[in-house]
Amino acid sequence: MIAVIDIGATFIRMLIAEKRYTGETYILEKAVQSVPIGRDIVTSSRILNATVEQCVQILKAFHKLLDEYGIPPESVTAVATATLSMADNSAVFLDRLANITHIAFRLLDQGQICYYYHLAFRSQNSGSGSHEKGEAAVLEVGGLTCSMLCRKDGEIRFVQTYSVGSLQIRQQMEKGDFRPRQLVALADGRTHEIAEQLCKNVDDVKAVKLFLMGREMRFAGARLRPDRNSAVELDPATGMITVTVDELDALLKEIEKASTEEIVREWRVSYSDAELIAPALSIAISVARAVPLKSVCISSLSFCHGLLEEAVDGTPWTNTMRKHVLRIARATGRKYQHDEVHAEQVAKLSLQLFDLLQEEHGCTQRHRLILEVAALLHDIGMFVSAHSHHLHTMYLIRNTEFAGLASEEIELIAVIARYHRKAMPNASHPEYSALPHEDRLVVSKLAAILRVADAIGRVHDRSLGKIRFELDETSLLCIPAHRVATSAEQVALAEKGDLFELMYGRHCHLYDQE
Repeated sequence: MIAVIDIGATFIRMLIAEKRYTGETYILEKAVQSVPIGRDIVTSSRILNATVEQCVQILKAFHKLLDEYGIPPESVTAVATATLSMADNSAVFLDRLANITHIAFRLLDQGQICYYYHLAFRSQNSGSGSHEKGEAAVLEVGGLTCSMLCRKDGEIRFVQTYSVGSLQIRQQMEKGDFRPRQLVALADGRTHEIAEQLCKNVDDVKAVKLFLMGREMRFAGARLRPDRNSAVELDPATGMITVTVDELDALLKEIEKASTEEIVREWRVSYSDAELIAPALSIAISVARAVPLKSVCISSLSFCHGLLEEAVDGTPWTNTMRKHVLRIARATGRKYQHDEVHAEQVAKLSLQLFDLLQEEHGCTQRHRLILEVAALLHDIGMFVSAHSHHLHTMYLIRNTEFAGLASEEIELIAVIARYHRKAMPNASHPEYSALPHEDRLVVSKLAAILRVADAIGRVHDRSLGKIRFELDETSLLCIPAHRVATSAEQVALAEKGDLFELMYGRHCHLYDQE
């Protein structure tokens, strides 16, 4: 028995499920309550006290439901979407909820949310693979942001978040006194970048499948296909419908003729939800027409289903995540025209050293992935300038979205790569001093390894063959497979082995067989 809770800009949701002996995850309970968090952020940049208390009461009710199923609060996977970080008091808000419920909430980045959408799709198609072939784009229409995930043959190709959402469109509509019919024209100016990047990141625009996600889009799907309502709401394996863009447009016209009160009564949704359906539809229609597409898919899946899959099968998803993160890293390296052979060589040597020193540095497999990415990207700053390229590398990594990684992990990658050359980590460096103590220690441990690996591969020559490492109490001996002159690497080791000697107490030697 497992449970996941997510807090978004417009609702709080909980799923309770169990994993059957067949290996399938069966959802036993789904609870969703609307909240005005996003509206508070738009109007006052903070979550108002009344909203905080409303969320507390909702979570207390969820807590009772957990008790009925015998699920302890500490076992619940609980997250808040990245939009909450826009609130000045988001940290205090989450602390209050954790204090009341004894459930620890984790604030996600947008890249992580897109990754969980990817996991949700994998879980839906694990049996048939119906959507694992070909190109697909997932557009999640949120209250304050839209997130886009492009997939090809079941693999992540592109992830991006955009500062446009149904709440923002609604606010502009109210300020400008727009009619619902004018919403698509209003959305066109805000969604141009989404459509443009969608076209750039798929090979065949005409063949791409566009999946629309989000609470309001699910309401629209249930309205258009009322006979599929129960499937859309409850069965993630079949809860997907195909609709034409013309049908979405006709639905928007229907909304134009109705008051908000009529939508609440006829659609059986809350008042706050009813206000956002038209703006969400306008965003979806605008993107679909700009691509252009004649039909789209609306799915019952949410990133919460991806959270559920990770909670059930954590280890397999970790391997999936690693594969995607490394693909993004390699694509980023090619984008900035780095020396791919050298990057792969340094990454391989870094991992050898990481594994050899495992007992001494005590870092996790997650840190191993962070080191590997830093090694693959350590020279991309050369694209900007050879001068101080380690600093340019840090900037470029900081501004790259890695689906599945938190912003703190991306920052670790950036700072580790920054220290692959020149000065060692120093408290006077703002990028280093801003890190928590535990992360500063990780940077020093992993940057020490990266510097040695980069020194050995400095001449970017594969003629050394496979490198073997040997440790004793005072030395790290690097032994190449081939008999070649290693003077360049010896000089580089003398320059870059300083941090390794400081962190691991060993002087680095390259065994010269000539």
